[in-house]
Parts: sequence; C-alpha cells; structure tokens
Amino acid sequence: MINNHMLRIGALFLLTVLSYGFYNAYLPITDPVESNYVLSAITMLKHNSWISPMIYDQVWYDKPPLTYWALMISYKLFGISDFTSRIPNTLIAGGSVALMYHLVYRIKESTHIAITSAILLFGALQFWYISHAVITDGFLFFFSLAIFGYSYLAFTNNDKHSMVKAYGAAALAVVTKGPVGIVLPGLILLLFIAARWLTQKDKDEYSLAKDITLLFNPLGILLFIVLASPWYIAMYSIHGQEFISGFLGLHNMERALVSEHPKFNVWYYYLIIVPLALLPWTPAVIYRLKNITWKNNFYLLGAIWFVVIVLFYSLVATKYITYTLPAIIPCLIWGAEAITTSCHNKSTSFKYIVTIPLGIYTILFLVASIATPELNPIPLISAFVLLVLFALVVKRYRNRNVPLSIYLATPLTILYTAITITVTPILSDQSGLQFKPYIESSAQHTYIYGTYYTSIVYYTKDTPTQVFVHTTDNPVWTAGKTLMPTITVEEFDTRISNEKGATIIVPNKYSKEFANSPTNNIATEVGKTKSASIYKIQ
Repeated sequence: MINNHMLRIGALFLLTVLSYGFYNAYLPITDPVESNYVLSAITMLKHNSWISPMIYDQVWYDKPPLTYWALMISYKLFGISDFTSRIPNTLIAGGSVALMYHLVYRIKESTHIAITSAILLFGALQFWYISHAVITDGFLFFFSLAIFGYSYLAFTNNDKHSMVKAYGAAALAVVTKGPVGIVLPGLILLLFIAARWLTQKDKDEYSLAKDITLLFNPLGILLFIVLASPWYIAMYSIHGQEFISGFLGLHNMERALVSEHPKFNVWYYYLIIVPLALLPWTPAVIYRLKNITWKNNFYLLGAIWFVVIVLFYSLVATKYITYTLPAIIPCLIWGAEAITTSCHNKSTSFKYIVTIPLGIYTILFLVASIATPELNPIPLISAFVLLVLFALVVKRYRNRNVPLSIYLATPLTILYTAITITVTPILSDQSGLQFKPYIESSAQHTYIYGTYYTSIVYYTKDTPTQVFVHTTDNPVWTAGKTLMPTITVEEFDTRISNEKGATIIVPNKYSKEFANSPTNNIATEVGKTKSASIYKIQ
C-alpha cells in the first residue's frame, strides 16, 4: 500500500513535470549556452563517444559528461528535437521539488512546512528559469539539495547512512560540474563542524572527534571514489595532460582566476542576483530572518551554506547568474516556515509576505509583456484574469480553510504557464532558428560576423564560420572555448570577394564594424531579424 508520504512525492513530481514540460516543444534552443550542450550530445552520439565530450567533431573539456549523457539517452529514446532536449531538465526539476519535500519532511517533521518548501522551490524565479534551460545547473541543484539535506540529517541523528547518501550525491555533482561538486560542500561542512564546536556551551557533551569521524565516513568516501573517479581516470588514460590542462586547468582553475566576461566581474553581482532568484518569496525569507536562532544546528548550517556559496562565487572571477542557485536551498525552507506559521496563525503578515508580493510579481510580468512589442500579452492578460477570479473564490471560501498548497500552487501554475508562452519570441531572437530560411535557401557557405550561433548547426546541419572581430573578453577564452571554424576579419575580407552567393549573418552589436568593412561594399542585405541582418555576396 502506498503511504501518503509517497503519494505527496509523486504528486509534486507530476505537478512540476507537467507544468514545466508544458510548451517545451515550442521553445527553441538558444545561443550561446544551450546550443553547446545540445550539439555536444548530438556530436557524441554521432561518434558513439560516451566518455569524451565532443563538439564540432573535436574533444571538448568544458564540462563532465552527466548532462550530456542525459541528453544522449533522451535522443536515443525519443529522437532529436527541441522537446526531447528539455526532457532531462524537466525530469530533474520534478525530482528536485519532490526531494525538497522529502528532505524537509525528515528535517522538520512537518508535512505543512515540507509541502510549502517544495512549492516555494517550484515557484522560485531562478529555479523555474534553470529548469527550462538545457544546462548543467538543474542537475547540480538536485545533487546539492541532497548533500545539504542528507548531511544535516547525518549530523543531527548521527546517521552514517545519510552521510553515505550525501557522498553519493557529491560524486554525481562532480560528474556533473567538476571538482566544485565536492570542494564547496566539503568546505561548508568543515566550517559547520567548527561552528558547532564553538557554539557549544558544554564542550564535554559535544564530541568534535565524533563529527569528524562522521564527516569522513569510509563507506561514503569509497562510494564517492567508485562513482566519481571512473570518468576522470578514463579521460586521463585517453587524453593525458591535454585533459588536465584543458579541463582542470582552463575550465576550472582559469575560470576561477580569469573572468570570461569582465563586465560582470563586480563584487556586488550576486547581492543583486540572489534576491531576484528568490522571487516572489524574497519578502517571506527576509521576514523569517528576524526570528531565527542561529545557534540552532539547522539554521547554523543554512547560514554557512548560504554565505559560503555566495562569497565563494563572488570571489571567483567568472560570474554567471546560475552559479549561486544552490544557495537558495535554506532560504526557501526559511520562507516556508514564515508562510506556514503566518497562515496557521491567520496573521496579517501573510498578506504582506505572500499575497501582495505575488500580486506585484504577476503585474510586473503583465506590464512587461504589454510594453515589449515582440511579446504577445494575451496569455498573461488571460492569466491575470484567472488569478483575480481565483482570489475571489479563495476569499469567498476562506472560512473553509483552503489548503495552503492549493493557495500557492494554483496561481503559480497559471502564471508560469502564461509566461512560458509569452517569452517564446525572446528565445527565438537568441536562437539560430531565425536564420534557418536564409541558410537552407543558399547553396553557399555561411559566415557569422563577430560571434557564433551554435544552434545553426543543430537546426540546419550547416556549420558556419565565425568571423572573429574583437572582444572585451580575455584572449585565453577565445583560444580555449571557440572550437567552431573561425577566421580573422582580415582573412574574411580577403576571402569573401571570391565566394559568390555566400551568406553573412551580422548581429546588431557588430553592425557598425561591418558597415565600415570592405565587405559591406559588395554585400547586399537580403533579410533582417530582431537580432541581426543577413547579407549575400552577389
């Protein structure tokens, strides 16, 4: 007989998968990130390469293979398409929401807080975005959540089995993202042990040695080695020093020391990103922080977890909006505690930390869809009407105690469904799909001026050549990451006059450079999209 706990896990998983999977078939693969993962998986299938990640028929040391494996399996089972490209991240999102419920239930021993934590994760802006994207961060979040929850249970209950599970999750994180999957959690847990010892009033009742023994669990370490090491050993055996310098050197150490995008390398970057990532729950999290006892083990671990992750990535030179996603794990649980407490106490604070922020959140998306010409505001207008009707129904039956889960999940599902439909034109502007008609109608070669669109290869099977103009990025990344065919602008200007019928895609950001180039005098504009102009050599 399936118990209620398992039913809730299944229900939360299905809610997430069905909601997040909706409309995925119409979301094009975007550049420059998603297309790299998709093309890598396709290239690996083409070469039957399940060990060495590849792109443009070359070995690529950017990431470990777990995300590629997930995509390859999806393609093997269901074929290659936009929808199947997003299946792995949709499923792992469902797993994360279900796991959040399961772990919080075990930690807090409260069904209400556990379900609310899961729904807050389901509705968090950054989690919603990452779970729709074809990137590694959804998988890393799932494993990070497991590390956080199981390591806390291990220390709280002196549970060796939970620590083994945490090590297993860390191993899979390392096969997803690299050494950071064990280094960062390991540092956090060492600091947690030290903080536990420092905050103990009676040092005689607390055993530091016991915590250290629990952390360095031999069975957990063995499981980590068994799961994490085979791919690294195989890659070194095949590629030797090239793997060390390419993967561990360039894509790990250099990424930490040399910024890929210097304009984002500012100390306050994640102080802006994290509050936005938590929307619409940021007010609830802040409200909860007022009444937290930081000496409590759960809040102590949560605080160290959050601070170390945000501080670590603030110090790292290369910054991406997705890096600090695991930092929101304890924040969402704190927010769930605030919301659950205010709801059960029928406090007026519920209006200020949930109802009003959620209303403002919805209105902001609605206004943005109306103010942006290329967007269709009808889905969000319809969603807004439905949400108003839902609010009236809740108000009408408020004395019948509408479950908090229904109150939160229903408007979020309606809102995010509408947003998914609305943002599709923006994704199209970031995808090589927009150039497909021009490339398929040409029998000649295609050049991309100043940048690259890997998704062009995915959508047309044609491999364009990048014309390298200039960049504000460090040259180390130009040499280390650009594996597609590339020529300098001088080579391009010399070669192109002999290539009648060639297609040139000029992104808007490079239109001035192209206008001042010799090639502009012999090229004819044949088309224009929101993000680029298309030229032909006549």
